[in-house]
Amino acid sequence: TAPWVAIAMPSYRLYRSAIAGATGRIGEALTRQLLLSPLCQEVHAVTRRKIIAFDELSASAKLKQHFADFGTDLCGLNGSALQGIDAAFCGLGSRSGWSDEKEMAAVDRDAVMRFLRLCQEANVPHVTVLSSAWANTSSVFPFARLQGETIEAISAMKTFSRTSIFQPSAVTGADGRLLSGGSSLLGNFMWQSLPVASQFMPKVYRPIALEDLALAMRLNVELCDASEAVEKLDYRGMMMIIGKDADL
Repeated sequence: TAPWVAIAMPSYRLYRSAIAGATGRIGEALTRQLLLSPLCQEVHAVTRRKIIAFDELSASAKLKQHFADFGTDLCGLNGSALQGIDAAFCGLGSRSGWSDEKEMAAVDRDAVMRFLRLCQEANVPHVTVLSSAWANTSSVFPFARLQGETIEAISAMKTFSRTSIFQPSAVTGADGRLLSGGSSLLGNFMWQSLPVASQFMPKVYRPIALEDLALAMRLNVELCDASEAVEKLDYRGMMMIIGKDADL
């Protein structure tokens, strides 16, 4: 069944959230939306360092910070830190580019799984994980292969009531440019060529705007239900969540 077919629209619901990766571009945009949402009562950020980006917001009092070590089991925290959380978001990802396979394994796979085990310990019912449309365990690209392995490991965790895996091909900023790419000259050239190339590729590879991605991740928690325990949301699924699917 296609993931967007399974989406239902029940009534609004209040919730408490947690997020790992709040200092990244996507994580920061999502955290800001969560803080400003009247339905989200608290935002617990699991972070390496103190976050000050939201100090100017009137809703900043909703932000609770838990300082973590993503290199240790349960991120160096106790499950009680996230007790009572209804929905957790994981936006962790390597910032070094595609060529550093060691860092990518440490962040895109190992740190993600440690955060999810923390959520498991805290009995969080719904987790949302940011991956990509390129995730594939058989890929020749390390980042895609690692993301594919992570998705398989997440899908094997049976303790969550609901797992949402968001799989954009790429993300664009307010200026329409892609947020990140490969660390090599060739990698960057190929990455920046994606918006043009994607016009001739399946819709799953269309880039999505940063704010649209954050909105889809938030509204999926606030408004949507899924018929499957593990749902994978591609470009079309994300556009349907935010009501921009008229041209699909």
